[in-house]
Amino acid sequence: MSEELESARSALEAAVAAASSAAELTRLLADYQERLARAAVSEAEAVTRLREAEARLKTTERQAAKLAKSLAEQRYQTEVAQWRLESVQASRWSKLGDAIHTRKPGEVARTLRDPISRRPAPKRSDFTPTPPPVETPPVAPVVPETAGPGVSTAMAEGFVVPKGPLTRPYLTVAAIVDRQSEALFRYEWRQVTNFGPDNWAAMLDEHRPHLLFVESVRPGPRQGNGGRWLEELAGRSRGLRDLVEECSRRGIRTIFWHSGGPVSVSVPMASLFDHVLATSEARAREWRAALRHDRVGILPHAVQPRVHNQIPAAIGPRPAAGSPATAAAAAPIATTSAGRAEGTSAGTSFVGRAWVGLLGTAVQGDPPPDLGWRPLITDKATYDDLLTAYRSVSMVLAGPDADARTIEEISACGTPIMQLAAPIATDEASLRQAVQSVSECLAADAQCASEAHLAWRSTVAVTPLLDPLLDTAGLPSVRNTATITAITAVSGATELDHLLAQLRQQAHVPGQLVIVAEGLDTAVVEKAARAVHKGDIVVRDISVPVTRGAALDRALRLADGDLVAVLDPRDLYGEHYLADLARYFSAVDAEILGKASFYAHIPGTGATLLRQPGAEHRFLPEVAGGTLLARRQTLVDLGIADVSEEWDEVLMRQCRTDGIRVYSADKYSYVCRRPSTEARLFSSSHLVGYTPAEPLAMI
Repeated sequence: MSEELESARSALEAAVAAASSAAELTRLLADYQERLARAAVSEAEAVTRLREAEARLKTTERQAAKLAKSLAEQRYQTEVAQWRLESVQASRWSKLGDAIHTRKPGEVARTLRDPISRRPAPKRSDFTPTPPPVETPPVAPVVPETAGPGVSTAMAEGFVVPKGPLTRPYLTVAAIVDRQSEALFRYEWRQVTNFGPDNWAAMLDEHRPHLLFVESVRPGPRQGNGGRWLEELAGRSRGLRDLVEECSRRGIRTIFWHSGGPVSVSVPMASLFDHVLATSEARAREWRAALRHDRVGILPHAVQPRVHNQIPAAIGPRPAAGSPATAAAAAPIATTSAGRAEGTSAGTSFVGRAWVGLLGTAVQGDPPPDLGWRPLITDKATYDDLLTAYRSVSMVLAGPDADARTIEEISACGTPIMQLAAPIATDEASLRQAVQSVSECLAADAQCASEAHLAWRSTVAVTPLLDPLLDTAGLPSVRNTATITAITAVSGATELDHLLAQLRQQAHVPGQLVIVAEGLDTAVVEKAARAVHKGDIVVRDISVPVTRGAALDRALRLADGDLVAVLDPRDLYGEHYLADLARYFSAVDAEILGKASFYAHIPGTGATLLRQPGAEHRFLPEVAGGTLLARRQTLVDLGIADVSEEWDEVLMRQCRTDGIRVYSADKYSYVCRRPSTEARLFSSSHLVGYTPAEPLAMI
């Protein structure tokens, strides 16, 4: 007990020291904020003067253009009148009258003999208007923005679809798809969509596609290619037929994907293609019967990790659980005809989500407007609007007829979904019961978050589904599968046995395992590793004691995988630990992944902590060293410091210095275990309870 008290006392002393350091940082931050405010005021004044000058310039240009025509016309008419007067005065009859008036016969004769000369008539193009001076309207001064940049910047205004890279950059596909499928396939190949029935021949000559991929596009705000192929897909013109025939003549493969709608409507067009894809085996049987051939495959509804992921949108603060705003955003659970609750909620509540989206026939009639329920998909909503809506709602109520493809995408975005067995009645009693039930569901954050993670894990990415389809079509499908090398440094047989036990249960097996062992025989270590790992194994021993960081750096130099995972032999790793982290790499543009929020267990006291709650699914300055999954070359360039317990902090500081993006993933499938309390485990931690952490984290 005295050792635990001493350990707690040491931790408190470290916490006091950390608080003193935090106070100094606060002072420095205040000074920085003051200087930032002065700079922002100066910048705002400069922007104000610039806008005033631009306003005066634009006003002058508008007025000059307005007066140009009228002023030129006035000068032209004046000059025409002067020319006409001079012409009359210089005419022979005018001069003859003057000569007769002088009563001199010789003058009259000379006037009749002299030629008449006059200048040419004026032209409108000879006159340049000069606008008069005008009064410039006042410009409102710019309000200075004194707030500094945040640590983690969310995506600007909703969700922005990122750019590249491509999975198969060598493959060019001419696609006639809707906006939803355009986002689904845009990272799978070089996709060409900006063509129509009037210019497809030029597109074929310019891009020389390897494949023509056509979907059963339907009219609406999410139609693709600008809606230019709707007439052809309906069979009312020959544009698509001519395109398919030309592709066949040039040896370009053609595939038709029936993603929705009646089969009978799409059969006439689909019969022209080399291969037809359906979304399920039942639909594939219908297509085989309709087309009377077996060139029918299956491409189920899937998600694109680069588009459908748990990165939150830029929205405001979340109301507290149980508050009126939360209650208004709540939604009912699903019930069977017997009234027994069968809520299949899946998702989590992210910051700032304040309304409930309705998908399909979720409510009988129109819900009361004060509940904050409104349709997730409207008649005028584009697919870009829908991607933002996925991340803006606190929950989605999915009716019995809800679109399965949309449900899959919402689950991949980590939004809670409740699938209803029947639409909700709009009477007062039913609505009150529904609101109360889901308010309680949303208040259970831990359970809601874990169900969201399981729903995300159950979604299927589209990338591996395309490989067999391309092989069937006779097209190459070669892509980088990003092999993983797991590196670790063990000290003693206990740590080795614990590490191998964690590796044995991994769903995603690393391609290579590198172990730097201290105090163990190399042959014994390799034999034990061979029993649990069938891939490449590299074992090195240490003749003299070194720090954990130095041992890991040596293991890093021996790795040859595309990605490197650092495993701490003292910690717990769940079955899906590597699989989840590897999937995040296909979703975010980062060089290093890890966990800033995770569970920590102290066996000596039995306490379980949640480190940095809420630091999930965002770019942060640092993550825990035992959770790192990084690109090998990036980690090699950075190196691992020659220290024991704080090598990860040194690495993260170097990442901030070099501008390397670090992404914090979820808090699951990992538990940090330490025999005694540590100061940095206490900082920014929340006490979960005096229970083992496995039931909380190992999902």
